[in-house]
Amino acid sequence: MHRHCLSAGRRIIAGLLFAGLAGAAHADIVIEDAWARATPPGFDKGAVYFELRNDGPRSDALVGVSTDRASRAELHRTLEDGGNSRMVHTPRVSIPAAGQVLFEPGGRHVMMMGIESALTEGETFVIELETEDAGPLAVTVDVLAPTAMAAD
Repeated sequence: MHRHCLSAGRRIIAGLLFAGLAGAAHADIVIEDAWARATPPGFDKGAVYFELRNDGPRSDALVGVSTDRASRAELHRTLEDGGNSRMVHTPRVSIPAAGQVLFEPGGRHVMMMGIESALTEGETFVIELETEDAGPLAVTVDVLAPTAMAAD
């Protein structure tokens, strides 16, 4: 009986330690200045940009994205090919330890498809970024003017 209690106590301590480590991993991934451009009525696509920083000692990766604001959202990057640019779905984006990844116009971005109502300047909405190790990250996105090139 005493042995079982000790074993249960060890499981509780291990669980608390694991929960603490998971929280630490989540806190290591920082998303700043998330924004999107306002879209005209009837336009069903939009892009989200942000600065992603990994303050931790281990690499991680973005592996998915979702939002209630669009029927589909994907991680994309823009490629230049002979003077033409095209967007490519990238199912996994590496986040180096103590590193940074920029999602910016003309580069990496979250592509939203199937937007049912226009993104309106001044509104906010939420996207959820899924990481391999840190888990889901809810990010509030500010909608800026249609001509915006960066968050202020």
